[in-house]
Amino acid sequence: MASGGQCVEVRKSADSATWYNASVVDISDDHVRVSFENDVWPSKEVPMSLVRLKPPASEAENFAPQVDDEVEVHLAATEANPSGWSRGKVKTIRSRTFYFVTFAGGSHRSQDIIVERSSLRRPSSSPAFDQQAVIRRTIPVDPGLHAWIRSADSHGCLSNVAAKSSLLSASCTMDKKRAPRVLLVGDEHAVTLGEKLLSQIHFKNQIKMQQFHEYREYYLERIKWYEQWNGGKHKEVFSVDTTFVGRIIGKKGENIQKLRQDYEVEIEVEASPTSWVESVITITGESAEAVKKAREQMEYITESIEIEPDQVGWIVGKGYQNLTEIQTNAGLQYARFDSKTSSIELRGLRQQVEDAKLMVQVHRDYLAVYQDMSKEQRTLAKEFAELDRRGGKKGGGKKGGGRSRGSGWADLNDEEESEGEWDQWAPPPSEAAKAKKAGKALASPASEKVEKPAKGDLHALL
Repeated sequence: MASGGQCVEVRKSADSATWYNASVVDISDDHVRVSFENDVWPSKEVPMSLVRLKPPASEAENFAPQVDDEVEVHLAATEANPSGWSRGKVKTIRSRTFYFVTFAGGSHRSQDIIVERSSLRRPSSSPAFDQQAVIRRTIPVDPGLHAWIRSADSHGCLSNVAAKSSLLSASCTMDKKRAPRVLLVGDEHAVTLGEKLLSQIHFKNQIKMQQFHEYREYYLERIKWYEQWNGGKHKEVFSVDTTFVGRIIGKKGENIQKLRQDYEVEIEVEASPTSWVESVITITGESAEAVKKAREQMEYITESIEIEPDQVGWIVGKGYQNLTEIQTNAGLQYARFDSKTSSIELRGLRQQVEDAKLMVQVHRDYLAVYQDMSKEQRTLAKEFAELDRRGGKKGGGKKGGGRSRGSGWADLNDEEESEGEWDQWAPPPSEAAKAKKAGKALASPASEKVEKPAKGDLHALL
C-alpha cells in the first residue's frame, strides 16, 4: 500500500518524558510500525498509546518561556539516537537568550543543559492515540483517477490530507483484483475531515486537471493533423506585449538565436500594425511540434484574477507566502497583489500563467472547508473550557526510574525519564483564521515584485 507518510513522535514507555521523531510505515489493529531517521534504530512496532502526532507549527508562535515554565527541549540526532523532544523546566534565563533547563526525572548526574530559544517549544498538546477511538474508513476512488492514485504523484496529496486532518495514516490499497481505494486511519473527527478534503477538494480538482490536459492534448493533436494535411511549412503567428520583446530576444539576440538553432525554425519579431503596445511574432518551420515548442518559449502574457476582499488573506497568505509559492511552483516571471483593484497579476509564459490560475482556484476551494474546521474548533474549545471550569486541572504523573535494556531503544543520557504533567488539549487556530489575520496586513503596493523563481511542478500545490 502507498502510505501518506505521516510524521509522528514516539516514546518507549508510558513513563518516558522523551518523544522521538519517526514516520509511520504500517498500521495493524493495535500497533503502529514506525521507522526512524537515517535508520538509527531499526523499524519497530509500538502500541498506538505510545504514538502521537507532531504538534502544529502554530504552537511555536509567540512562545517566550519564563523561569519555572515547563517546556520541551529539542534533542539533536546522534549516531545512537534519533532526534526528539524531552520534557523539562526552565531554571534561569541569561541575557534573554540562553535558557538553563532541567530535564524531567531524577538522575545521578546533572541534567541541566543550556540552550537557545529555538531549541524550546511548548509542551505538546497532541495526545497519544487512543486505540479504542481509532477508526478505519475506506474511500472509493473515481475510475478516472485510478491510474493517478496508484502513481507516485498521489503520495504528496495523501501526505497533505494526513497532515491537515491530523490522521494517523492516509494510504492507497494496491490490490490488483479490486479497484484502488484510500484507507484513512485516525479518530472520528480526523477521518471525517480527511474524507472531505480528499473527496470534495483533491479528487474533484484532480479530475478537472486531467480533463483539462486531455482537452488540450486533443486539440493540439487536431491542429497538428490539419497542418500536416495542408502540407508545406508550419507557421504560427501571435502577439505579445512590447515590454516582453527584450526578454524574448535577449542580450545581443542570444535568446532568439538559441531558439532558432534548438528548434530549427525561422522567427520574426515586428511591430503590430494595429497597436503600438504589441509586437507580432511569426514562427515558421518544417515541424509543427518544433514551431509549437518555440512558441511556448516566447508567448509571454499578463493576466489578472479578481479576488473577493474576504479571500485576500487566504489566497495571498501571510507575508505573501502563498502567492510566492504559486509563483515558484508555476515558474512565473512574477505574481503580485494589487490592493487597489483586489486582484492578483500573473506574468509569465502562457502555460505558466494557466498553471498558476489553476493553483489559485484549487487553493480558493480549500477556504470553505477550513472555515468549517475553524467553526468546529471554536466549539470544541468552548466545551473544553467548560469542562475545565467544572472539574479543574489534574496533577502531574509519577516519576519513573531505572533503565530499559535490550529493547533497541536508547535512553536520554542513559537514564530513564518520567512523564511530566500534560497540558490540557487546546485546538490550534485554524488555517482560515490565520489567513484572515494575514489578510489585514496585505497593504503592499501593487508595483512590488517577487523575484523570478525556478520552474516548479504543478502537483506541488496539491
